[in-house]
Amino acid sequence: MKIVHLADSHLGFSSYSRLDQHGQNRIEEMIYSGFDQAIEKIIQLRPDAVVHAGDVFHHVRPKIKPLVIFQRGLFRLAEMGIPVIIISGNHDAPKSYSITGPFRLFEGLRGVHIAQRYKYERFEVGDYNFHCIPFCLEPRDYLTEFERIERSSRDVLVMHGLVESLRSRKMRSVGEHELKDSLLKSDFDYIALGHFHGQTPICANAWYSGSVEYFNFGEAADRKGMLLVDLEKGTVESVQVRPKYMIDCPAVDCSGLSSEEISECLMELCHDYEIRDKMIRINLTNVNRAAYRSIDQGKINRLGAAALYFKIKLQFNDEAERSERPVDRHKLHEEFSNFLRGEASQKRIPKAILDEVVAYGSELMKKAVQSRNIEAFDASQ
Repeated sequence: MKIVHLADSHLGFSSYSRLDQHGQNRIEEMIYSGFDQAIEKIIQLRPDAVVHAGDVFHHVRPKIKPLVIFQRGLFRLAEMGIPVIIISGNHDAPKSYSITGPFRLFEGLRGVHIAQRYKYERFEVGDYNFHCIPFCLEPRDYLTEFERIERSSRDVLVMHGLVESLRSRKMRSVGEHELKDSLLKSDFDYIALGHFHGQTPICANAWYSGSVEYFNFGEAADRKGMLLVDLEKGTVESVQVRPKYMIDCPAVDCSGLSSEEISECLMELCHDYEIRDKMIRINLTNVNRAAYRSIDQGKINRLGAAALYFKIKLQFNDEAERSERPVDRHKLHEEFSNFLRGEASQKRIPKAILDEVVAYGSELMKKAVQSRNIEAFDASQ
């Protein structure tokens, strides 16, 4: 029997305030598109079953669109006769018995098996028993529910949470529970885990499938996609849904670089990474504040317009610039001009008076430098 294992779709997630031409959040729409592509990829693979290990939705009360997207995916799988096993995760499970979860809408659909009420459920699909432990209200409940499992000769365990061995990678999300490593028994044919967004083996028979999407730059180095698992052979194969589209550039040391050199560096990085329809963060360190402010900000904005999301992360080092780079008095007026133009680009100085202020101030500084006796300098002249 072959299954596809996926998790953490987070339908309804939106971020970064970037909108498309229809006024819709670009990241949210990207996630819907990725889910549709995952469904089509599953259909191409023709597995005997699909296991979704939690966090189908990003919110316990999702909007209409993520519900429709998910329902459309279920219908596509049902048309192909592919059964689906789902558990609720910490994001899409109510945190109280009095609240109804989103999966109630999909109960009773042909070929769809859902574990969602904070308790263990077993589903027979093909020749295998799928032992499902969804999100529980209390961390201690996972062990209690685990003890209810009655093994057969062919068993798959499905859980959602962070295993002890990954506790240093906590995501700090609501309801994030830790799963004891003692639950990862070797006599299960396979253990399908959800919650951690990187595609990661925990032991020979236990895997996090990871998420199909990127949700923050902390995940930029993660492998993304789904897993194709052959339960008979005990093999696990990574399945990529679409090419990598998040890039967190290695830090670039800008010590001593002028505004023109920083601008050229940005252009080269964007060209090298081909940023169209990608999420990209460029990290610049030891940046001179005045030099960066004098860069044409409109040019930078145009640079990132083609990207799905574009961010420049800056680490300024004004003290180093002051202590390590001597000031050339003969170019003081140029420094003054660059500084004011940088301020104007940030709308701190009205552009209507910019040229007049630059001209007047630069002339004063030229006279000051030319004067041998600063004390005798008369600014009124």
